[in-house]
Amino acid sequence: MVDKGIIKACRSGDRNGYRMMYESCAPYIFAIVKNYFTSDDDRKDAMQEVFAQIFISIDRYDDDKGSFKSWISRIAVNQSMTILRKSNKIIISNSLEVVDDIEADTINHLEKFSEKDLQNMLASMPDGYKTIFLLSVIEEYSHKEIGELLGITAETSRSQLFRAIKWIKKNIFVESNLLDYGLL
Repeated sequence: MVDKGIIKACRSGDRNGYRMMYESCAPYIFAIVKNYFTSDDDRKDAMQEVFAQIFISIDRYDDDKGSFKSWISRIAVNQSMTILRKSNKIIISNSLEVVDDIEADTINHLEKFSEKDLQNMLASMPDGYKTIFLLSVIEEYSHKEIGELLGITAETSRSQLFRAIKWIKKNIFVESNLLDYGLL
């Protein structure tokens, strides 16, 4: 994704290195950020915050511990969560439901969706559900990690994911909506 020379240039404070890093990583970072924010202004703010954090902490990147892509992905998700928490845009119910099983068939049905269809679904999903769904299903964070990131319990994370999947079934997988998505 990014040449080691660009990372070295950024570590030495080279403005051209920062520009090259931004140009190389912006599309990838934007693909993450756009899932968490619907307004263009919020997306721009998040991009700025993510890159500021990348540049501030570039000295802490260690390629022996993982790829640069996974490192910046983690920063993008963490910064997005920080922004959402600060703006009180994540509303998570703390009431718990018994969650026996996250129905895999619902997740498997989502694989039939195009990227645009998934974007449309995410845009209409309530923010709390969307955040947990993205962190758990897309980013593959554990419920414990989600809990630590959002300041909730792992059980609340599981419950919110269960509710998100129920929301998907109710609002997306009904026959009329499947027609809209071209799946029937």
